[in-house]
Amino acid sequence: MTRALPTFAFLLIAACNKPEDQPPVTSNGAVAEAAAPAVVPSLEGEWRVTKIDGRDAAGAGMSAAFGSGKASIATGCLRRAWTYTQKRNTVAFSANPAGSSNCGQAPSGNEETAYAALGEANIAIFARQGAEASLSGTGGTLTLERR
Repeated sequence: MTRALPTFAFLLIAACNKPEDQPPVTSNGAVAEAAAPAVVPSLEGEWRVTKIDGRDAAGAGMSAAFGSGKASIATGCLRRAWTYTQKRNTVAFSANPAGSSNCGQAPSGNEETAYAALGEANIAIFARQGAEASLSGTGGTLTLERR
């Protein structure tokens, strides 16, 4: 027993001193591959609003545009604008009153719901290789399809 103790101590110390640059080994002895961080698409570009809070909005003719830190939603002559930031799936919007316009008509309930959803969105989930985006937050969910 006393002869085995030095060997056991050596093995224990060797196991604790594994170099940090070596990849971890799985239970079957295979080397685990480090997962590369997924590329998150950008909101930059032109979009069609297809759903507002899960309800079909494709017939409303509503569009959204994102670029250079600015976002807008337009329907006919109505348009609202925001400034925004995107860091991977995290988004933040701030109202931009100077970018708003109104052509003398009041926004519909659908438009107001879309404005609230975009203005309060804090997460962007992408589907179909970035061709679809769902922006969600406390104001609801806006689903977009890339044009």
